[in-house]
Amino acid sequence: MKWEKENSYLNPEYLSDIELYYTPEVNGDSLELTGDEFKHITRVMRHSVGDTLHVTDGAGNYFESRIIEINKSSVIASIQNRKKYNNKFENIYFCFPRLKSNNRFEFEIEKSIELGITNFIIINTERTIPRGEKLDRWNKISLAAIKQSLRTHLPKIEYMNSIEKLNSLEGEKIIMDQKGDGTVIDYLNDYRKEFSDKKFYFIFGPEGGLSQNEIAKVQNNRKLTLTKNRLRAETAVISTATAISLILNP
Repeated sequence: MKWEKENSYLNPEYLSDIELYYTPEVNGDSLELTGDEFKHITRVMRHSVGDTLHVTDGAGNYFESRIIEINKSSVIASIQNRKKYNNKFENIYFCFPRLKSNNRFEFEIEKSIELGITNFIIINTERTIPRGEKLDRWNKISLAAIKQSLRTHLPKIEYMNSIEKLNSLEGEKIIMDQKGDGTVIDYLNDYRKEFSDKKFYFIFGPEGGLSQNEIAKVQNNRKLTLTKNRLRAETAVISTATAISLILNP
């Protein structure tokens, strides 16, 4: 069985008429779906033996498979075709804090993933109100977002309790700031060839933005802006993700 390399998302002919499932349990030419995926396949979609399933393992692999067995708690499927999709955004990291509104915060994660971002670092800032991590909750949102947008790379979400810890990471540090020295659009166009060679960290503030003290703590940073008008925190994140998606993955 041949592996085919494709772009970072499923081919256009799939975009409207498949339901994508997820499992890391892939063994040779078969795969197993359990938990919520099993329940959705059997109780919601009412699939039976012989039906076709479209599945990803979250590591860039897509499997077209056929159900060969349904047990009390799992579905076993035989892999009929498989493809490997590249992650064009694997070197891009979005770093931002939680927001006062949990719904708005989860919305920016979800939409960024739908636009292709696969690396997130949730940080604490001076003006962050809700603190701490909810990685289980955020990972569930991530999984739902890749299935919705038919992507094959499960995002990675980390949590850092201090913005200073970003200094331990190698790569370009880009602070999104209303008083930036240039625009993110120009920056992406100028450096688009470098995004496959090194890591880029886009850093966003909470409501009220990052303090000047915090900005100074991020070593060797570059400040960029999106527009002349002020944007809400989640709008800045989603707008940057949109620009990256359009410019780096046309």
